[in-house]
Amino acid sequence: MNAVAPGAPCVSLRVAATPAQRLAAIEAWLDAMPAPMQDGGAAVIAEGALLDRPAVRDAPLIGLAAGCPCCVGLTTLRVTIARTLRAHRPRALLLLLATEAHLPRLRRLLEDGELGVRFVVDSCP
Repeated sequence: MNAVAPGAPCVSLRVAATPAQRLAAIEAWLDAMPAPMQDGGAAVIAEGALLDRPAVRDAPLIGLAAGCPCCVGLTTLRVTIARTLRAHRPRALLLLLATEAHLPRLRRLLEDGELGVRFVVDSCP
């Protein structure tokens, strides 16, 4: 099992099926975050946002193709997380899913290091 990588961001999991729900979830997450992390210290990966979108309050919004990320999209999820960490170096990462069907499995993948880096899940707002 991999150790939590030094500097690895905390990851929050949320469910937001529609674009309006995604935006509301991002805003609420950023509002709950300590001020230093709100300014460029956060990034968002959103399932169903097929294309990367302009940043929401300096938090880049990275699209993740629709479809269960822990089943059919595991490679896509792994690549998206790795690229996001490399490109943006966030201290906090919000992962928005369209459904809650596989939240326990996704949490396990993140915590166990099966995606290449082991994360602490839901340790940030």
